[in-house]
Amino acid sequence: MIPALTDTLVKGLTMTSTTLKTGTTLLTLALGPAIAFAGSANIPAVHDAMIFGTSGGADTGNASGKGPAMFAGADGGLSMKRSLVTFDLGSFIPAGVTIDLVRMDLVLGIIAGSGMGGTGSNLPSRTIRVYHLTTAWNEGSSGSPTSQTIGGTGQGFTISTGDTSWHYTNYNGSTWSNLGSDFNATEIADATFTTPFTVGQTCSWSSSGMVSDVQGWVSSPSSYHGWAIKSDLETTATSFLGWWTVDGANANSNSALQPILHVEWH
Repeated sequence: MIPALTDTLVKGLTMTSTTLKTGTTLLTLALGPAIAFAGSANIPAVHDAMIFGTSGGADTGNASGKGPAMFAGADGGLSMKRSLVTFDLGSFIPAGVTIDLVRMDLVLGIIAGSGMGGTGSNLPSRTIRVYHLTTAWNEGSSGSPTSQTIGGTGQGFTISTGDTSWHYTNYNGSTWSNLGSDFNATEIADATFTTPFTVGQTCSWSSSGMVSDVQGWVSSPSSYHGWAIKSDLETTATSFLGWWTVDGANANSNSALQPILHVEWH
């Protein structure tokens, strides 16, 4: 088979070949009505942000649109942290395909209870859930220029025009209907991570709910607002996990750190 077709699965395709005098193979393709090409892509995040709530559930007044990391859980002072992320679906997934598999991969950069290393054994099991966001939000520019290190950025930065936060979707104009972002009550995916936690390890989520979400967004891009990432332990002190953002990856000139959505389709 010619190289251009070796990595592509084709349905509804009839193929005949004729070898020319030059040794070139000419393929005659009869396309059936239901032709479809299978494919996959590793899609980078296009926007990610961290939002911050007090132990009482109020907005802290800080934001992190361009910070190096995004957390889920709580710090030692019981300030809650959630993360928001969208991926560049339209540039990678063809129209009209059927989504078969979706997996989100985030690279761990910091663990509450252990700083930039160690096992985080104070809470050896941490469940992180992914929720379908129902409201559009704006990443903003707080935290710019982005630090190359995560330490010291976990409280966020003073909120500025265009940021998203615990209260605002776009400071200081539109707001969430619910403090902490608007998302469907039932998660679309969850994963439990256990000690020993290791800085640099990949944390992954994959589910049929994520497949349904991406399929719906491919069919109706205007409904795409991304996902909220939330910890079951966000009311427990020193419980967060933190992952590199796309801005953190860029600051370190290391694309392997950025959030990735692996998608397969046919």
